[in-house]
Amino acid sequence: MFKINDDFILGEDMWYIILGLITAIYLLTNILQIGLFGSIFGSYILRPIIWIFLAIITYIIARYEEINILYFKKIRKWDIGRNPFEAALLIGGFQISILIIVGLFVGFGESPYSHSMLGIITNLFFIISLLFGIELSRSYFVKKGTTKRGNVTLILGLMAILFMLIQISPLEFTVLNFSEPITSIKFIGERIIPLLAMSLFASYLAYVGGAISAIGYMGILKIFEWFSPVLPDLDWALAALIGTIAPAIGFLIIQNSIESTLPKAKKIRRKAKTKDPTIGWTIVAIISVIMVFFTFGYFGVQPTVIYSGSMQPVVDIGDIVIISDVSTDSIKEGDIIQFKNTNISIPILHRVYKIDEKGDTKLFITKGDANNDPDTDPIISNQIMGKAIFTIPKIGWIPITMKSLVGKIGINL
Repeated sequence: MFKINDDFILGEDMWYIILGLITAIYLLTNILQIGLFGSIFGSYILRPIIWIFLAIITYIIARYEEINILYFKKIRKWDIGRNPFEAALLIGGFQISILIIVGLFVGFGESPYSHSMLGIITNLFFIISLLFGIELSRSYFVKKGTTKRGNVTLILGLMAILFMLIQISPLEFTVLNFSEPITSIKFIGERIIPLLAMSLFASYLAYVGGAISAIGYMGILKIFEWFSPVLPDLDWALAALIGTIAPAIGFLIIQNSIESTLPKAKKIRRKAKTKDPTIGWTIVAIISVIMVFFTFGYFGVQPTVIYSGSMQPVVDIGDIVIISDVSTDSIKEGDIIQFKNTNISIPILHRVYKIDEKGDTKLFITKGDANNDPDTDPIISNQIMGKAIFTIPKIGWIPITMKSLVGKIGINL
């Protein structure tokens, strides 16, 4: 027990108070968003006050539990910056640089936030209170939970999920719907994946350098988002890619910096004894985002699963064919193309049997290798989705089987 005065005594384990406060704040600002909390006064005065209250309570509890949550260094020397805070600022700046560079190609849009003097002051008050409330409590849980080396994986993962969830309103989750998978994938790609990646990196920064380091990284990103008059006009896929890859690169940079400053004997011991799982999580997150981009054709190629045997023996049922987005002028007789047919809902993959011209319009006559006759309807350029460049045998049976099973239980994909 820790005694503050004769009337107020803190117990040795008070983490549940902080967790309870976080839950209460989430309920007040989201689920119970009525009355004052739904007004401008509630949004820019009351909310900051309760976040500041959380930060103060967290600091008091941490102090009397003798936990240093603001700033500490596991490693004395850094290759990037002079300390964890500078490293966090540099990596946050690196992420902003990527956003700006991408914005030069895709364009910029006007910021939704106010840039009047009053707007800047109220937004700054809101951001500072939010950052200190979230990052001090994050650092408290991380520092308290990682006293044992074996708990690092679990604690960093839990904190990443917890502080990702409190940034998403419950109403946003209503878009998750099995009947509209594209909408669900966009929500996951645009909101959940980047927020989870940044939250995981902030938790790692809290682990190696305390709350100030996490504030440095998240703070510079918030400042750019709230105070820049223009922001990159990114679609959900690019937002997911940058929001995932930038923290992943930041983690690898810091991990590399730590490894390079360890004495040789410690490096060998660390390598032999432990493997930091965050690298694995990072790789899985990047691969997941890349797979989403690949599936939706953002890399210029797109996979398609073959459901019919009209192209046997060259392409069989259950094969996956990689389709490349090419100019129709480059398509020749004998090429296998994917195209849309107005009479059939799914795309068709057939070989170009013959190319005719009618005035200025090219007509592509197609035929399945297993069919006796060419297709009755010629194809024009705007119906062509791409040309087959590669076939992966039998892998498509996995989604075919899954779709069949899902269909049997009454879920229509």
